[in-house]
Amino acid sequence: MDIKEAIDLRNSFISLMEQKNKEQVYQDFLEKHPPFIPREFVQNHGIHFSLVFRKLSLAKDYTMDFFYLSKSSDDWNCVLIEIEKPHSKFFKENSNDFHEDFNHALSQIRRWRSWFQNNSNYENFINNTLSVVRVPDVMTRNPCHIKYVLVHGRRDEYFNNPVRSGLIHAEERDNFKIITYDSLIEDLKSKGNLYVAIRRNEYIDIISEQFVDESLFSWVSHSYIRITHELKKDIMRHKSTWHHYRMEDGEKKLALEIALPKLALLN
Repeated sequence: MDIKEAIDLRNSFISLMEQKNKEQVYQDFLEKHPPFIPREFVQNHGIHFSLVFRKLSLAKDYTMDFFYLSKSSDDWNCVLIEIEKPHSKFFKENSNDFHEDFNHALSQIRRWRSWFQNNSNYENFINNTLSVVRVPDVMTRNPCHIKYVLVHGRRDEYFNNPVRSGLIHAEERDNFKIITYDSLIEDLKSKGNLYVAIRRNEYIDIISEQFVDESLFSWVSHSYIRITHELKKDIMRHKSTWHHYRMEDGEKKLALEIALPKLALLN
């Protein structure tokens, strides 16, 4: 995005953060404007396929707000994101004791961590839920590391208070980061756009309307992907930028030239 657009979006989000809305309002904003979605634990290959899942389920009562994969040449990071509200509290008033808002959020992360300690849960998530997008095949043997991100509250609750800062950071782990809503608006202009998707039993539904990147359509079978009418139109508008090729019937063709006519459209 250009600088003016980044500034305008940043100001809109700051205004939204100063309101006391339900969590879903902030979820909706992030889905509509993916550059605000956290980029924690992103490795040198970036967010895999520029794809982020919304409300991905682990089990019946365990649903993360956002999820993405990020790979290096050696491994994968599987990043689970829990968002609370900007007005969720870290500490009780006039106290350094954790507020029930923060304790509740930490408890959610612990439940996810406990769920993944069951090896069958871990294997099912990696080899079934993620199997469609954990490609190319040569990378499937690389280890997957589960990472957790909590977006909670505002920085001014502990800014310039080393005791409070230390207490919050003491809850973090090598695979768990705690950030505030203020972090989401930092360096916004350098953050790329993402496809927002819903993982269905048989499909990946891309609910975004803007073309971001063609790698998803080059590597994942068209039979798994459904897109919006608006996205299909925007993909066509960017035809001059297509550069991924694939062999079909012994002929080298642009991957999107092959895939796009076969992609199912969302109603």
